[in-house]
Amino acid sequence: MKRITLKRIYTDKQAEKKFHKNFLTADDYNLLITEDTDAYSSNGQLLFKFRKNVIPYDVLKLGYESFKESIERTEGRGAASGSSHKRILKDGTISKITVGNYVESGNVGYMDAAAMVPYCRKTAFARQYFEKFKEGIPFVKKIDDLYAELCPAHHARQLEIAKATNRNYVIEGTSFTTITVNKNFQTAVHKDSGDFMQGFGNLCVYREGYFEGCYFCLPEYAVAIDLQNTDMLFVDVHRWHGNTPFVNPSPDYLRVSFVMYYRENMIACKSPSEELAAIKKDKGGFYRL
Repeated sequence: MKRITLKRIYTDKQAEKKFHKNFLTADDYNLLITEDTDAYSSNGQLLFKFRKNVIPYDVLKLGYESFKESIERTEGRGAASGSSHKRILKDGTISKITVGNYVESGNVGYMDAAAMVPYCRKTAFARQYFEKFKEGIPFVKKIDDLYAELCPAHHARQLEIAKATNRNYVIEGTSFTTITVNKNFQTAVHKDSGDFMQGFGNLCVYREGYFEGCYFCLPEYAVAIDLQNTDMLFVDVHRWHGNTPFVNPSPDYLRVSFVMYYRENMIACKSPSEELAAIKKDKGGFYRL
């Protein structure tokens, strides 16, 4: 295993100005990681841990087969999908809602309350394909075990808050509430938001066909990581990151990434019955019949 210290090429503000919502190119990194590596910043903070061949292929394939139905065409991935814009409604008026470019992506597990859906709940996939969701849990548990082994301090903090969360909103036997699944998606540069700030992003990919590129990249440090089948990356996703372009893809190429995390507001979720009761109340505090 290699241990490296990476020098920062851009300050946070410089990186935001240069990269935020933009797509990276092959010129945005000068170091490509292809072997087991722990990377630290110059002040000693862990940036990422990368390990080759630590997920059994059959477990990875189980995750893909179990969760692939979560993927849908969506404009709800915000900065990760590139430039954002206001949606134009059917009557020609402009919505107040800001959306991103269309991509193929989905969520597995549970979601916290938001402006559009003001209650905690299963994701659409977990509701519609609950048996498939359950079938994929051994895959999620394997990732959680690797997280505990390789990033014990981050995992311990995340597990503590997961254990304090209503069990109906935590993926059974893990420190995760949610998995984002992306298909053939070169993410624009962004920082993850809404996930547990003291945790790490847990990232792996399932690949078919042939392609080069689509490396995970931290442009502030001009470093990229080549994720292949059965590899695992633990990374500080609260730094600027994105993917480099796909290069020379075959007609049947496929890259599905799985990002596992704890959504930080899930700690406030009440029991399903209490969430349902809150939905039924009107603004005056009366139950709607």
